[in-house]
Amino acid sequence: MAYKIVKLIDGRTVTLDWIRKEDLPDVVEALNSVIKEGRFLFLNDEITDMNAEIEWFEHAMKDGMIYLVARTEGKVIAGASMQPQTGKHAHIASYGIFIHKDYRDLGLGTALTTEMINIARERGFEIVQLSVYASNTGAKHVYEKCGFKEVGRLTRGIRYPNGTYTDEILMELLMD
Repeated sequence: MAYKIVKLIDGRTVTLDWIRKEDLPDVVEALNSVIKEGRFLFLNDEITDMNAEIEWFEHAMKDGMIYLVARTEGKVIAGASMQPQTGKHAHIASYGIFIHKDYRDLGLGTALTTEMINIARERGFEIVQLSVYASNTGAKHVYEKCGFKEVGRLTRGIRYPNGTYTDEILMELLMD
């Protein structure tokens, strides 16, 4: 059973669901398409080692990672995750999201982020934090719309492969 069905602005329907191990090849394919763009994610290199990815997945799930995938026509087109922090940071979850370029600006980022905030609240997190490129104005807009506030900025924190820079912005959402 799907976690939630979302209707996009263009009328297409997307299913949000909990990630499963068997989703990993599709997740990697969608994630690699965003990595190749070189503009939004911290990774420079595409994921090529599926065994390492499975190992990462199993370890992250054991550590409490929360991960929703978005599917349409049986294909993964986006993912959003929260990683609980540990020790004195155990009240904080770190958020990340990726969306295939064909599904951006259609409300999917807002839908995934809103659902993850709801899950964070249900699970008792006090703060959700994230980092976003200053040049990624679309994502920053979504986060602000969902209640995140900018709390810090690392000047030239991101260096693109072509040698140019953008700032890295730290944002947080206090759950109280």
